[in-house]
Amino acid sequence: MIHNLLPIVCSELNDYFRSKHSTADDRVVLSNLINQDGTIAMEGGNMVVCSLVNLEEETTLKSTAGLSATGGSYSSISPNIHVNLTIIFSSFFSGKNYVEALKFLSSTIYFFQSKPVFNSNNTPGLSGNIEKACFDLTTLSFHDLNSIFQMLGAKYMPSVVYRVRMLTFSSDNVDDTIPAISGLGLN
Repeated sequence: MIHNLLPIVCSELNDYFRSKHSTADDRVVLSNLINQDGTIAMEGGNMVVCSLVNLEEETTLKSTAGLSATGGSYSSISPNIHVNLTIIFSSFFSGKNYVEALKFLSSTIYFFQSKPVFNSNNTPGLSGNIEKACFDLTTLSFHDLNSIFQMLGAKYMPSVVYRVRMLTFSSDNVDDTIPAISGLGLN
């Protein structure tokens, strides 16, 4: 689900950049900023890097396992899991292109302002199991932003953080089937 949503969002953001800034090259990449060995993850630069920095369960909608009646028996089913993602868009531009970094960061904000919700009606190719994904701009304190860049192993760069709400993982797996009582069988 996540592996379907984020590449499509980055592709649409690239299309937006192409139309807004008349650029032929992709300017958005879905990647880590830094590899595990400490090297820079992308070749070149002058791009906006989209990275997943957190995944958390949405507990306000947490449901318990339930029973489903089907064909004279009851099935125990696993509850849905609702998750929120924290995504950071970092402007990875060289020092002389700082104004360009700010321009593409602003365009990222404009893009999500014009399309804050992704669903099957407005996003071709989106996985059928994603009902909708809502992108909300998130304000972080200096301390939290510093912690994110430390966690990523990178130095601070101009960035914007979005919270993606309401991805639902549902299981069609049946845990157990219990036959229904059909009679008392009194003799």
